[in-house]
Amino acid sequence: MKQRPLYKISAALIVCAVSCGIPFTTLAADATREAFKLYQAKRYREAAQLFESSLNTPYPNANVCYYAAICNQQSGNFPRAKFLYRQVVQLSPNSTIAEYSQVILAKLEPGAAITSSSSSATGGTYTPSYASQNAVSGPDEGVVYYRGHGSEISVPVEVNNRRIEMILDTGAPGITAGREQLESAGVRTPDGKAVGQTGGSSNSSLQDFWVMPATVKVGPFTIANSQVKVLAVNHAEPLLGQGFLQYFDYTIDQSAKCIRLRRKGSSSAIAAKTGQFVPFQFREAGSRIIVDVEVNGRRGPMILDTGNTASGISFMSKEQAREYGCAPPEDARATTHTGVSGSGSCLEYNITRARLGPIDKSNLHVSVHLATEAHEPPLLGQSFFEGWQYNIDLKDKKIWLLRR
Repeated sequence: MKQRPLYKISAALIVCAVSCGIPFTTLAADATREAFKLYQAKRYREAAQLFESSLNTPYPNANVCYYAAICNQQSGNFPRAKFLYRQVVQLSPNSTIAEYSQVILAKLEPGAAITSSSSSATGGTYTPSYASQNAVSGPDEGVVYYRGHGSEISVPVEVNNRRIEMILDTGAPGITAGREQLESAGVRTPDGKAVGQTGGSSNSSLQDFWVMPATVKVGPFTIANSQVKVLAVNHAEPLLGQGFLQYFDYTIDQSAKCIRLRRKGSSSAIAAKTGQFVPFQFREAGSRIIVDVEVNGRRGPMILDTGNTASGISFMSKEQAREYGCAPPEDARATTHTGVSGSGSCLEYNITRARLGPIDKSNLHVSVHLATEAHEPPLLGQSFFEGWQYNIDLKDKKIWLLRR
């Protein structure tokens, strides 16, 4: 039931920019580093001037432009901030920073057109951009062992060298944690105005969120400049989603309680494709993995969501469950489920049959939310895959399934 930045220029990002043919001079790199020191010291006006000095090039860097916009906004120069946010969208239209620029523009300019279909002035949709593998340091292949709480996959994660447990959530677009959760682990969180509002699947409530750059380490892999979404209050566990998983093919082995991570394109990732596969669609808006599931003989799309641990399938409304041929019966059990935005009422019951490729489940436990609207497909939860090892191949858009 879990639902779900700001980029920071570092030496790794500068190397990536150079390798992509973007002329980053030593002077510009030095100016950018100094600008970040000023930004971290909240000297926004001076930081803005230095960031913008690095933009005086035929190939301006969208990430630098984004921070220049933020600093102008923080120092009260709203016309300049709006201009720079628009420039971010033009320079990197499919990136996360472009989406957040659009969210901020919608707040600064109520009624202004939003060009991205996944952006919202209040929703704050998080869509990670698929950055270069240069952002990842570590081996081609590694294993991370997890603790299981029922259907939950609890993974040890380091954020800025501070350890925090997160739930592996293939349905979460990014990496999400509450302000208090991060601060309790010793991680400094953003201050100032929130960049937007966001909600979860359990109810229709919205809350403020911030974004921050962070170094995220999972097992032997470290990602610099990862983007962490910070909620004002997180009513659930922190989530490790596509903001980390985007860089890997990964196998979840429930019998060994481990996640085998293979950097995309590596020889080990190719060799891991065993068993039977089912295709999926990857929707960049929200970073959703969508599969076709047969429910009581009727097929329909569902979001693969290992963070949904309360039931095998979670429907967003009674009407949606009815469309899938499994409306809640009169004796369905009333209960509550908790997500990032708090608790919401739902009904729980069992359905006759659900099938995805070789996985054929009978008498599957499902739930229907009563306090939300069906803006998204149902969530296919972790318990549906009980007894199966599955490998997510993002490049070929296949889920490889192997019975354990």
